Parts: sequence; C-alpha cells; structure tokens
Amino acid sequence: MKTRTEEIVAGLYMLTLPMPLPIRLNHVNVFASLEPDGVTLIDTGPRMEGVLPALERGLVAIGRRVEDCRRILLTHFHADHCGLAGLIAERSDAEVFLSQIDDLAVRRFLNEAQLIERRRRFGRSQGLDADAFAQMELAFSRFRGATTPFAATGFLADGESLTLGGRTLRVLATPGHSQGHLSFYLPTERLLIAGDHVLPRITPNLSPDLTDFAFRPLKSYLESLEKAASFPVERVYPAHGRPFADLKGRVAEIREHHAERKGVALAALARGPRTAAEVSSFIFNLDLSPFDRHLALNETYVHLVELEAEGTVQREKIDGLDRFRKA
Repeated sequence: MKTRTEEIVAGLYMLTLPMPLPIRLNHVNVFASLEPDGVTLIDTGPRMEGVLPALERGLVAIGRRVEDCRRILLTHFHADHCGLAGLIAERSDAEVFLSQIDDLAVRRFLNEAQLIERRRRFGRSQGLDADAFAQMELAFSRFRGATTPFAATGFLADGESLTLGGRTLRVLATPGHSQGHLSFYLPTERLLIAGDHVLPRITPNLSPDLTDFAFRPLKSYLESLEKAASFPVERVYPAHGRPFADLKGRVAEIREHHAERKGVALAALARGPRTAAEVSSFIFNLDLSPFDRHLALNETYVHLVELEAEGTVQREKIDGLDRFRKA
C-alpha cells in the first residue's frame, strides 16, 4: 500500500500510511496542517518498517519535511498513533501534546516489569492460562519497539480551543478506547478528526485500565459517542478506514453492536459461572493470534463489568479466579 495524500480543506491533509504485519489494520490515517512556520501533525503512525519513509513522502508531497514539524497533537497513547512522536520531536524540536491521563500511561510504559506483572495478575484472575499469557507477552514485546520515548510539552483538556492552520480546533475528551483518548473538532468546517473513537467499519477495542479498575471503558465509550454525535458534524475522519458522513447513524450502529455483545456474554453464563476467558471463547472465534486473544479477553471483561454494574451478573472469587454468573 502506498502513501495516500488527500487535502481535506485548504492546507489540511490526511496522510494514509501503510502499516506492516503483524498489525491486523494495514494502515493508519494521520493529519498534517500547514502552518506559517512549518507543519502541525495530528498523530504520527508507529515506529515500524516503512512507516517513517511513508510519512516523509507524504510531507514532501505537501511541501514540508519532518524537520518542519512544530507541533504534534496526539489522540492517544497507542503505538500506531504516537510511535514516531519521539523520533520526529528529536529531528524537529516539535512540541508534543496529549491528554494528561494518557501522559501518565506514557510514564508507566517506561516500567516494563511493572506492566508485565499487572497484565499477568489480570490475566490469571480472568482465567488466562500460562501458555496463552507467554504467547501474549511475546506479541507485546514485538509491539513495544514500535514506540519511541517522548516527553509531553503540555496537555490538552476537554473544551480547549487551539489554532490549527488559521482555523479553530476544539479538543474533545472521548474516553473509552483509552481513558485519555481525544478527538478534534473543527466547528467552522463541521469536521471531526476522530482518532480511534469512531471507525466506519469496525469498533475500537475496549480494554480495562489495569491501573484504575474504577474506569468503566464501555460506559465511558457510549457516553463519549453521544457527546461526539451532539456536535454538528458533516464529515468524520477516522484513524482507520475512509472518511464518512453519517456520524449519528454510525453511533447508533455501534450502540446496537455493544448491546448485542452484552447479550451474548450473558447467554454464555446460562450453564453456570464462567471466567472472562471462558466467556471470551464462547463469543469469539478461537482461531485468533495471541495478541487478538488478549484483545478479545479484554473486551469480554469490559462487557461483563457493565452487566455486573447493571445487576444482571455477579462476580465471585474462587481459587484466585474471577467467576461471573447470572444474578
């Protein structure tokens, strides 16, 4: 896949960058805004083979270079969105901005041993076997190198207004996919740069925050969807997939999807208590890569947590395992 460069509105471009395997999504959309003294990037793509050259080609096509980058605005701290931020900032002295919540995730990322231990404890409590965990950690180690370290210059807050290429850009906190996920709204153009918040064909993975189990990803995500849909948006520019127009219609589809998924999770408990891993096997195709099995477990757990909050499911701890059963 070649770099695709499209002008959204005058001076604001969507650069579609290819991403290599083993990432299931084969591309990511980043955004470049021409500024009087350089360029502002929204997201960067991962530090993976071929991605930086693709970004460089895209910038050359709009008359800029990596060294011309003055600001990097990040939707969230996932490798395919921020992986090149440190490298670009080093080459250009660009300032880097993201949410304060996801900046905490950046700092936790530096302590690999602590991250592994948190994932191990969570995996064990949800019924993930040792072999599956070992395979999952191998997959994580491959992805770890896709992010170059960076330090935030400052933080972006919900409702804050910035100037982007002479336009007003409004910051929207849209937690769910990550607790600190941000989307960016251009009110005059009625344009939403959505990151992973709203995608046209698939739903973003929802995972628990292993440092804050009080955070309810699904509840937060559905509330954030309604928040985004409350703005007059004529076109949505997602991080993966093509731009689309009907935000309200897509939000309705996603809400229905999660309602159905909760129903399937509840049906999995019809024959008695199960761990999240067992429910996940009931819901998802077992022929998944180790990393996708991890994502499936996380999403299953998130749905079970909402069922628990609604009072339709109860959790009990048995021999160190969380088992969920119908209330």
